[in-house]
Amino acid sequence: MKFLVPVIMILNMILPIQAQHPGLGNPQVHHISEDIYAVTSLYHSHPGGWTNSGIIFTENTVVFIDCGMTEASARFLWKTASQRMQGNETIYLILTHGHSDHIFGMNVLKEKGATVIAHHLMVDFLKQSRDTYKSFMIERLGWSDEKGDDIFGAVVLSLPDQVITQDTILAIDGEELHVLVTPGHTETQLAVYEPGTRTLFASDAIYEGMDPTTRFGGPQDWRIWIKQLERLKKMDIEVICPGHGYLCNTDEIDRNIAYLRGYYNGYQYGTDGTEEHWH
Repeated sequence: MKFLVPVIMILNMILPIQAQHPGLGNPQVHHISEDIYAVTSLYHSHPGGWTNSGIIFTENTVVFIDCGMTEASARFLWKTASQRMQGNETIYLILTHGHSDHIFGMNVLKEKGATVIAHHLMVDFLKQSRDTYKSFMIERLGWSDEKGDDIFGAVVLSLPDQVITQDTILAIDGEELHVLVTPGHTETQLAVYEPGTRTLFASDAIYEGMDPTTRFGGPQDWRIWIKQLERLKKMDIEVICPGHGYLCNTDEIDRNIAYLRGYYNGYQYGTDGTEEHWH
């Protein structure tokens, strides 16, 4: 795959899009290479927050990595990709985990014929939550149903068509995509590595410029998360698209490890020296 510009200049190539829909955010498309796009600043319900996605083009295929928290975000992703599509491409959607900010736009791409790929544990999760997840989020956020419909749009969650149980190399049109099992943030966490450009779509395995969200697990999960980050650190990575935050490099892996180690140690050893005590 041909690089358009040195990676150090990527942030200068951001294409800002003015958001009109309340569920869109302020998406920015980064051309990492001719065939690799990172889309940042999609809508997130947390004030000041945003979520990120990816689009990868091969000869006859388009791969979407996550689909945003809203129907509007997913439609933006599709519109961005369709500007260079011929109309007969095979479509894949890789869900990196099951949180709403990464999967609520799923149906937009499913209606376009996308084959959905996810961690095998996502099957049971979606069976249990797909009919109630939107209403759960609306209630949790303290919104009216009208506001939820206005922002989220139509949320229709489907079971994966293909599941991942271990690190997997997808051979697509003679090229490789490495789907990595990277639990910690959640047990269903996946990351996607594109070796041609050495790009890692890390999703919530890596947070840029903010503390990793640890509330979905406990000490054992945090230890696993640290080990996964140490594994990623050994890879040949040029640019990282995190689940949240700006594009970054491997320095951010060190920062995430340091935070998680401190968080884990703070849990293990409280101010009174007692193990398994949070302070």
